[in-house]
Formats: sequence, C-alpha cells, structure tokens
Amino acid sequence: MTKPETTISDKQLAANLRDNLLEEERETATEDLFRLTQARNSALSQSRQGRKPFFWPALATSLASVALITAVLINPVEQIEPSGNISITEIQADEPLIDLYEDLDFYDWLASAET
Repeated sequence: MTKPETTISDKQLAANLRDNLLEEERETATEDLFRLTQARNSALSQSRQGRKPFFWPALATSLASVALITAVLINPVEQIEPSGNISITEIQADEPLIDLYEDLDFYDWLASAET
C-alpha cells in the first residue's frame, strides 16, 4: 500500500514549525530557560577556547616551502654526467655482494626444505 501524499508548501511548514517553537517557549518554565541559556553560553565559550587559529600553521608551512625552494635553487645538487663508452669488462663485480646473494639463496632453499 502506498501512503497518501500530503502537499504542504514550504511556507506552511515553516509557519507550523515557528508556531510550535513559540508555543514550546511559552510553556517552558523560566528556570529551564535560564539553565538552557547558561549551558549554551558555556558551550560557546568552550568552543572558542579549543579552536586553534588556522593562520599560524599555514604561514609556517608557506615559509618552510619558500626556504626549501630557495635552498635548492641557490645550491643545486651536482648532476653526474655519464661517460661515453663503458665496456662490460671495465665493470668489476663486488665479490662480497655476490657471496651475500649466494648465502641468501642457500637460506631460502633451507627454509623451503624445512616446510
């Protein structure tokens, strides 16, 4: 089953809500209104104290970025230019590095054999 649709305009809805709120305000005791006002003011004062200003972190980040860019532009890193022809015989293999890889292969084989 479908619900029957009610057509209430936005103006009628706003007027009904305003009337309901005004009626609730008239029916609320003065003591309750006073406590509500105190709680609202307390919450507002706490929210102002807890907020950190956005300006200082943004300023610090901007200044750090400018300093980094300046340092890089003033003192650029030397680029290594490749030499012309390098033959494979000129490249020397590092013997301890090869031993390390052989040891790793052995330990890998040992771990797979134990499982």
